[in-house]
Amino acid sequence: MTLPPAWKVKREMRRIVENMRISVSSSFDPMRQRHHDRNLARLLRETPGARSLTSRVAVFVLFQPKGIAGSTFLTLDHLKQEGWSVLTISNTPLSDADRSRLAAASGHVIERPNTGYDFGAYREGWRWLDRHDHALDRLILMNDSTWFPLRMDDDSLRRMEALGADLAGQVFKTELANDPSHDHMEAHLLMFGPRALSDPTIRQFWPSYRMTNSRSKTIARGEKGITHAALAAGLTVKGLLGRDSLLEILNLLSDADLLQVVSNLVLDNDAGRERRANWQAAAAACKPWRSDFLAWTAHELANSRKHLLSANFVDPAVRLGGMGFLKKSSDRRFQLARMLMIREIHAGRVPPFDPVVVAEIQASVRNWKQPYGWRLDPKARFKPLEL
Repeated sequence: MTLPPAWKVKREMRRIVENMRISVSSSFDPMRQRHHDRNLARLLRETPGARSLTSRVAVFVLFQPKGIAGSTFLTLDHLKQEGWSVLTISNTPLSDADRSRLAAASGHVIERPNTGYDFGAYREGWRWLDRHDHALDRLILMNDSTWFPLRMDDDSLRRMEALGADLAGQVFKTELANDPSHDHMEAHLLMFGPRALSDPTIRQFWPSYRMTNSRSKTIARGEKGITHAALAAGLTVKGLLGRDSLLEILNLLSDADLLQVVSNLVLDNDAGRERRANWQAAAAACKPWRSDFLAWTAHELANSRKHLLSANFVDPAVRLGGMGFLKKSSDRRFQLARMLMIREIHAGRVPPFDPVVVAEIQASVRNWKQPYGWRLDPKARFKPLEL
């Protein structure tokens, strides 16, 4: 019997050890949360901001232990421009300079431990507003895991509000087409309307939410949990983009425009690249390809664990669907998506992003460190292209 390569054995061992660590850590979640809530006065550092908190509040969660990036202040200025006040929550201590600069652009600044990741901070923001009896007409919960906006004139927030939904977001994910109980709104930006803010189910969600330092459980309890709570309460949940809306966009394209989408698919495996070559060859030979590509797209977007709208289909999402963000994840697909967007800007097919955002995207690609297993597997190694 042929033994698996050493790199694969090491990768699997690391995965087993990590899963055991998460399991042990999660068993302490209730105790950790009680300790956090009992010691809240000691754990939170609060700084009043220069801008007033209005009835339209964005809770903006940051985790930037190496210092606050320039794009963060672009986001704060954009929120002000769009008529939102900001409660900024940092899940790591701030330098004096960053604290002062954030306070100048916020209504209030809170520093807290990184307990529970972004949803722990969302919970903190909700509870803080509730403790202060702050009246709300509309609420945004957002974090800094994306570059948003890509341009100051982005209209995503206005379009989200125009959806008329009780809970709106930028992307609604179809995780498993045959089991909608897993579908959910991506939680890097959530907008709650008046009905959601007053709904008993949503109001109870945050006091009963159990923080966890497990990323997978945070997604299950938080990102999926808030979507399912809203749906169970009979509230409307809508995203600016999703599987169905992207398919509608693609179906309306001419063959030439659809071939441009095919060329710009982010495909990080040989099977996907072979499919693309087949579609392009069929188009060049005037043979059928369009229906096969659209059927493949519908199938792939029915499982967001495999293909992501904001990574693999980033070109049509940004260029045709008005997607106003890019994910900062170090996942290889997002690195490829970022490089593609920079190339499309240089080619004149995508309007330029803000220079601050472009500089940070370029730095993220150049400085990317591949995960351990990829470094060991020769077939998986990835060399960033020159930007």
